[in-house]
Amino acid sequence: MYLPAVPDIRIETAGNDVTYMLPVRPLGKVRWLGVIPVGFSAFWLSGIGRMLLPMVQQLSSSKNSGFEYFMVAFLLVFMIVGCFPAAYGFLMMFGRCRISWHDGRLTVSDLVGPFGRRRRMPRTAIRKFAVKAGVERNGQSVTTGPLASMAMLVAEFENGKPRVVALGYPREWLEAIATELSGYASRTQPATPKVEVVDLQATPPQFQDVAEKPAASKIVLQRNAASIVLEVPPAGLRKGSMGLFFFSIAWCAFMTVFTSGMLKQARAAKSDWQSLIFIGTFWAVGLGMMAGAVNLGRRRATLTAGKSGLTIVQSGPFGTKRREFRREEIAAVRADTSNVEVNNRRVLELQIHPVTGKKVGLLVNREADELRWMATELRNALGVPAKQGESASQFLSGKRPVN
Repeated sequence: MYLPAVPDIRIETAGNDVTYMLPVRPLGKVRWLGVIPVGFSAFWLSGIGRMLLPMVQQLSSSKNSGFEYFMVAFLLVFMIVGCFPAAYGFLMMFGRCRISWHDGRLTVSDLVGPFGRRRRMPRTAIRKFAVKAGVERNGQSVTTGPLASMAMLVAEFENGKPRVVALGYPREWLEAIATELSGYASRTQPATPKVEVVDLQATPPQFQDVAEKPAASKIVLQRNAASIVLEVPPAGLRKGSMGLFFFSIAWCAFMTVFTSGMLKQARAAKSDWQSLIFIGTFWAVGLGMMAGAVNLGRRRATLTAGKSGLTIVQSGPFGTKRREFRREEIAAVRADTSNVEVNNRRVLELQIHPVTGKKVGLLVNREADELRWMATELRNALGVPAKQGESASQFLSGKRPVN
C-alpha cells in the first residue's frame, strides 16, 4: 500500500525524519463506549467533591486541626485518580495518533484535540515491527463487527519489552507505516528491522507457535540431552499481582484515615471502644490482600519437561508447591485465558490440560508472547499438541486436523 494515497494520513518528512499524523480512529459506533468511563469519572468526582467542599470550608475556621489538612490532601489524591477513566474515554471517542521518527528515535503521541500525551520509545535498536491484524477480546480474536478490520502496530526492541505504537487503525495503514519506518530505521542502526504481520483471525492466539524467545523476557532456558528446564523469575509486585498490591495499599491508606477519624470521635464522645473492633475486620481484609499480592509478585517457578513428563515447582514467600505429570497424562499445553479478570478482561496464563480432570493454570498475567513461547517449548519437549483431540503424531508431523 502506498501511504500518500491515503488522504486521511498527513505525512511530513525532513531528511531522515518523518511524522505520520493519523486521523481519529475509525471505530464506528464502538467509539461511544467511551461514554461509560467518562460517566464513571463524573460520578466519582461529584461524590468526592461533596465530601471535599465542607472540609475546604472548615480550613478557614480557627477551630480546624491538622487532621482537616490531611483529609483534604487525601481526597485530592482520589480526585486526581478519578480523572484517569475520563481520559481513556475521551481517547476512545476522539483520540488520534501521531508517530514520529526523529533523530534516530521513535516517538508516539496520543492526542485529543489540542491535548496530548507523548510516549518516548527506548533509544535502542528496533528488532522488529509486528502488525497484529484483528484484535483480541478475552484472548479470542474478533472476527465480526467494526473491530474485525482493526489492527495494532507493535515495536520490539533489542532491549526492553515490546511497545504498542498504534492501535485501532486498518491493517493496511499500519503495515505500510511499519514498512516505511523499517526503512528509516535501517539508516541509523546496524540491522534493518523485520516487518511481521500476524493474522489473529486465521489462527486463534492460544494455538499459535512462538519459536523465538521475546527479547525482553528474563526467563532462562536450559536444554539438556533429554529435557528442557525453564527458570521463571518473579514477575514483580506491579505486574505479578495484577494491581492487587497497589489496591491493598490504597485500602490500608483509606483504613488509616478512617480509623484515625473513628478514634478521634471516640475520644471526644467517650463512646464504647468495643465498637471499634469491627474495624479490625476491614484491616484483616486489606492486610490479607497485601499478603496475597506479595506472594503472587515474588513467586518463581521451575518447569522441567521431557519425554517422560513434566515437573512444575513453584516457590514463594509462603512455601513451595510441586506438581508432576507423566507424559501420557498430558493432553495439551497452551497459553489461554484464565478465570481471572482485570478491567473486564480475562488475563492469559500457561495451561496444562490433562487427559482427565481439570486444567492446571500457572504464571497468570505474564506477557502473551512469553507465555506462548513457553508453551511452544514445552509442547516440543513433551511431544503434545496445543489443542485437545489432536494426536501426538499429527502434531509432530505438522498435519493438523481441519476444523
